[in-house]
Amino acid sequence: MADDVIISLTQEGPVPDENWDHFVEDILRDSTHRMLGIGIGSINVHSRQRRKLVQAMHDKRIAAVLGSSVARGIATALGWMGLKIRGFGWNDIDTAFEYLGSEHIDIEAGVGLVSQLLARSGAPTLEELLKDT
Repeated sequence: MADDVIISLTQEGPVPDENWDHFVEDILRDSTHRMLGIGIGSINVHSRQRRKLVQAMHDKRIAAVLGSSVARGIATALGWMGLKIRGFGWNDIDTAFEYLGSEHIDIEAGVGLVSQLLARSGAPTLEELLKDT
């Protein structure tokens, strides 16, 4: 969490319910107005987790940075259903931060936070993810 923005990284595989529930609690905080969701690989969330997430995000502005064009299409479809969400590829991470429009985190600081999160989690670097696009 950085000011009014949650930056979330989900990597390939299932997400334990306990972790998911903590994530949703953070989204539900009154201080959370925006979310940058980063997805790497095939993420497995079950229907209860998806339902909780959609309910928590209903009044938030969301940018989803995803490597898969299919996943970005799903984000677009969720936007058609009323969520304030847009999907972005790795090469558009700057645009994702512009879309979020936080007064507290500029693009450079946001990209720096993403790089730190990727490093702490053992995920590929931004440079590596950009090569794969």
